[in-house]
Amino acid sequence: MSCYGVISELSMDDASMQYGMSHRLAPTQAMQLGVRILQASSMELAQLVRQQIEANPMLEEVIGNEEPNVGDSDWADEFSDDLADSLSVEYDRKADEKRDFIYQSIEAPESLQAHLADQAEKSGLEGRTKEALFLLIDALDERGFFIESPESIEDRECLSIQVMQQALETLRDMDPPGVGARDLQDSLMIQLERRGQKVSAAYRLVQKCWSELIKHKYDDAKRKLSISDVALDEALETIRSLNPDPGASWAPNRNPQIQPDLIIAESEFGEWEITPLTDHLPKLEMNSQYMEMMAEGNQMKETRQFLRKAYREGKDLINALAIRQETILKLAQFIFERQKDYFVYGPTHLKSMTMEEASEALEVHISTVSRACRDKYISCKWGMREMRSFFSSGVVGHSFNSEEQGENMAAGAVQQLLKQLIDSENPAKPLSDAKLVEELKAKGVEIARRTVAKYRDQMKILPASLRRSR
Repeated sequence: MSCYGVISELSMDDASMQYGMSHRLAPTQAMQLGVRILQASSMELAQLVRQQIEANPMLEEVIGNEEPNVGDSDWADEFSDDLADSLSVEYDRKADEKRDFIYQSIEAPESLQAHLADQAEKSGLEGRTKEALFLLIDALDERGFFIESPESIEDRECLSIQVMQQALETLRDMDPPGVGARDLQDSLMIQLERRGQKVSAAYRLVQKCWSELIKHKYDDAKRKLSISDVALDEALETIRSLNPDPGASWAPNRNPQIQPDLIIAESEFGEWEITPLTDHLPKLEMNSQYMEMMAEGNQMKETRQFLRKAYREGKDLINALAIRQETILKLAQFIFERQKDYFVYGPTHLKSMTMEEASEALEVHISTVSRACRDKYISCKWGMREMRSFFSSGVVGHSFNSEEQGENMAAGAVQQLLKQLIDSENPAKPLSDAKLVEELKAKGVEIARRTVAKYRDQMKILPASLRRSR
């Protein structure tokens, strides 16, 4: 059990002990830096490291294949025991638990999901309704729009219509206005309804004249609604005041370039290898000239304090980078062990897997798993995938090479299987959704017809009636 788990089980009589421990484990600047480095993408990390090199004279980049000088000189013994401990890079169990407890307690820049989850905790909902609300929040993209429909979640999780409706209404009443929408049109309607303008010309314009609106055919919209030029102008002005991207305030500034963090591939000898890619990251070492100046001890007090501070910060950065790479590698190894069939046979063999399972296997808090997955990519023969995408809820069924009924299969794998069935169908007699349900069931995947229709819509595949070739 992690340190966090132990602390959470303390009784009220141990409150003072818990406070004392929490106080001693207050997040340090080094821990804050560690969180930033752990959750940074490769491109963000490269930029962050270069900024640190420019700001810290103790740090310099290693050129070529030289062994970096990380500052393990004898003079470091002059520092206090506390300082020496803070610079240690031993990964013993206590250090891991202490670091993990602090990491999960540090607030990272709040995401839209975190902002909504905080409101969900205060919503007063309980039981299945509260569970449904969190499932809906997890299904939102960065704009606050659904990437999986509420109906699909309702069907997959066996939720009642009443439960899902109450959860959805609660979500749509949250801040920022416009979240919990199916698309932009739906988001604008939610915002107008929140303003008390459900019977306004602006609402009717969005609801009934969306096609004309996005094509700027305002005269057609005016005739369709039978409104005046003044009413149309006022409605358009109201619509322009709405937010087309409700989640923009919480979206991270991401570099559009994607750099894989690891490669998982089979070697020529038939062995699978996980190879971290770090060539794009600067290799750091401690500046020997400044270290010698600090070791001499004849510098002015201010200079010596400055150099010591620069040394500590430099070591903190180097240690945080090492911990980051170690964590990502361990997580990749876990993913490969659980998803080997995916890497061998392809996307249809992606299995259901949760971050909680990874958290338990790696003996770290789930927040550490989440941060380690954020914007990290694995390159393999099936393309490049974000590490987070390997974690998903499952549906009833089993993968092709499994003989055990009921093994969970990830929704993405079901979509791939569905696409294969449609790609191989007879164009003159395409498979209906009901027939696709039967074909999937024959392969061990049992889902409802409505789910098939939703998956087909998500993949932008037309219904059978429109796929038939004449």
